[in-house]
Amino acid sequence: MIIKKFILIICTIFGSFISYAQQDIVIYAHRGFRGLMPENTIAAMKHALDKKAGVLELDIAFTSDGHAVVSHDPWLDSLITLDPAGKPIRNRKEHAIYKMTYQEIAKYDVGSQQHKDFPKQRNFKSEIPKLTDLIDSVEVYAKTLGVIPRYSIETKTNPKRDGKAQPNPGVFVKDLMKIINDKNIADRVIIQSFDPRTLEIVHQDFPKIITMLNATKGTFEENMKLLTFYPTYYAPNANLIDKNLVDTCERLGIKLLCGNNNSKKEIDRVMALGVTEFCSDYPYEELP
Repeated sequence: MIIKKFILIICTIFGSFISYAQQDIVIYAHRGFRGLMPENTIAAMKHALDKKAGVLELDIAFTSDGHAVVSHDPWLDSLITLDPAGKPIRNRKEHAIYKMTYQEIAKYDVGSQQHKDFPKQRNFKSEIPKLTDLIDSVEVYAKTLGVIPRYSIETKTNPKRDGKAQPNPGVFVKDLMKIINDKNIADRVIIQSFDPRTLEIVHQDFPKIITMLNATKGTFEENMKLLTFYPTYYAPNANLIDKNLVDTCERLGIKLLCGNNNSKKEIDRVMALGVTEFCSDYPYEELP
């Protein structure tokens, strides 16, 4: 009896592995798999391609002289940033990216200080890159690997920050899309946001661009009311995903992405429901 139960458990685990392997799983490298490398850096994005990431996930802020830079927040993060003298910064409000030139920002180091939540992260001196430089470098590197990279770019906009820590959403989208179009990657880009205003502008002015609405709370119906259209993707947190949501999105033709999650158990639960795209700070094989 014990042997039969053991065999059943092994078969179940093996069967689950096979079913996942057979699915067309797409892994979004959140901030370039920041669990392994300094977040949102060129080195992280290249390493994510080495790790077979299906999509490179990154965030955009703008400098005072109009450069789009790859940063999760519109200010320098005190958890990961060293000042030009190599000392940790303390007050992020004193380091608003929108009030600094790129030349000033490039003097800060966002790679040497390990993020407290990622003990396996490799660390080395890194600067916040311009989006243009990141795209150029990644595109060249991807050719050496024989892959064509895709990008999921988040507009880090918020109504409370308009004109203070960021351009207004219209200018933000226009300047971002100019870069995307100039680099000829528009057909490989997803514009994602928690801010429906930027998605509305993308939908109206750049209708061929894939859009994604992010959500950490609320029902599907509540979140869809934030938009005048159905986005290509809906990306809620894992705790908001159940079979009913999967069925609803399938019925409406909306692709479903599991929002950033580092729990293998939770990701496996979502995958078992039929979700084949998820975002994480780690490759699937290296999830804690």
